[in-house]
Amino acid sequence: MLCLEQLQGVELGKQDAERANFGSVEAMRKQLGNWGAPDWLTHGEQEAKKPKPAKSASASPRPKSLGPSRELPSAGNATPLFRERLEALLESAELLKHMDEDLRDKYFVRTDVDTTPVYFSRDLVSEEVWEIIREQHDLDPDDTDFLVTDARNKLPGGVAKSPSEALAILIGVYALAGGRMELLVDALQRDLPPAESEVWEEIRLCIEGSKANNDKRDGLKVLARHLATWVRGGEVRPGKPSELSKADHGFALTITHYRKHGLTDMV
Repeated sequence: MLCLEQLQGVELGKQDAERANFGSVEAMRKQLGNWGAPDWLTHGEQEAKKPKPAKSASASPRPKSLGPSRELPSAGNATPLFRERLEALLESAELLKHMDEDLRDKYFVRTDVDTTPVYFSRDLVSEEVWEIIREQHDLDPDDTDFLVTDARNKLPGGVAKSPSEALAILIGVYALAGGRMELLVDALQRDLPPAESEVWEEIRLCIEGSKANNDKRDGLKVLARHLATWVRGGEVRPGKPSELSKADHGFALTITHYRKHGLTDMV
């Protein structure tokens, strides 16, 4: 009862003390303080402000009103498009074995490795080389030429400050899909940096970074959410996004249901 009165702005008085079997208001306040009651209850608004719900530093602001509804097409409509790109990514992953890459200072030097047909003529090579070719490919002694259909051919693939576009896309998808980055780094580097290395912090920022959480930049996951928001018809605004968990959403729907049926928030 004292809590309710204080929340309604009613100061503690002699009548309250008598109902609680205290000799005076001061005695009641002292005893409540000894029991650990908060200052807003024992001293009222004159000496302490009413309590405000504690805000967690990591808590996201919740939207007060969701606004008007706009029906969206089913996300399943995009399934064929996603599947086509996923199949293309699998093909790109298979083609990686046909690419060599070196890191020279800050530049990635790429060499594309492909298979190509190569024609060998007995008249164009020495007898020693021809004997080696004949033995390796089980040619007849009377054969005068030979066609290799799957000879490996190396071609310049370009020089850039980042890996090839195909590899960059695959690494990004792996990270967004929750892949284990320590395994990926181990597979793509000769020397794995120590866990305390600044490299790992840069990798974290590139994936999990968020300016809303005081990181120096937004990472892949934040940028992917931004892209999805625009593609889906929403709007990206600065600041920490307002969200509702599944539990909070369920509570909100229940409250709305009861309000529509005439119940009030006070019981």
